[in-house]
Parts: sequence; C-alpha cells; structure tokens
Amino acid sequence: MAKGTLLYSSMADDVADPGQASRFVARILDAVTAIHKVHLMTTGPGSFAAHEALGEAYDDLQEGADNLAESFMGCNETALAFQGVDASRYSAEVRAIYEFIEENRAMMGNESHIQNLVDDVLDKLARQLFKLDRLA
Repeated sequence: MAKGTLLYSSMADDVADPGQASRFVARILDAVTAIHKVHLMTTGPGSFAAHEALGEAYDDLQEGADNLAESFMGCNETALAFQGVDASRYSAEVRAIYEFIEENRAMMGNESHIQNLVDDVLDKLARQLFKLDRLA
C-alpha cells in the first residue's frame, strides 16, 4: 500500500531506497565541505559577516545531515553506505587521515606554532583511535 501525504504525494510501496538516501546525505556532506572552504576564503568588505554566516551554515548543515541520516537509518532499519569510505573497521577513516597528516605535515610549513596545531589535531585523532580500537 502506498503511503501518501498532502505535501509529498505517494511513495511507491512505502519503501525507502538506502542507495538514494546515501547519495542525498553525501551531497549534503559535500556541501558542508564546500561551504567550509568558502568560509575560510572570505576576504574584503563584508567578509567578517560572511565568514560568521558561512561558519554557522556549515555547522548547521553538518548537524542537519547527521540528524537526517541517523533518523533515516532508525526509521528504515537500514544502513547508509558511502562510496570511497572504508567502514571495515570503525577506525579506518580516522587512521587514514591521521597517517596522511603525520606523513604530510611539512606541507604546513615549519613555524613551530603551526606545527603545534598540527600536533593538537594528531593528539585528538590519536585519542579517538584509542577509543575506536580499544573501547568500541
């Protein structure tokens, strides 16, 4: 039996498509990254207001995508799957970015305070790796 609403017409057989939902959420998450990059690139007159608004936009959009994905998976009792993401271990993607940062940290220059910030990022990732590898 098809489910219908005044706003959304009917959904064939009331079946959600996890593949379509995965692509939908992936597009929102891609937009989070793009908006964050624009946020970091603001300059000139009005840039402070734009910087602040864009910061709120990517934060809100990321939270919205997370809520949407979790709600979809809960309602439909199915997982989303994203292309190019290694989900074989919970820590796989975190470990991959940790290794990238460690191997390529020189790309950020040799200023000690910048390298300290790189160390801070690595420290946060290492703590999460501990939790994911030992406690999950």
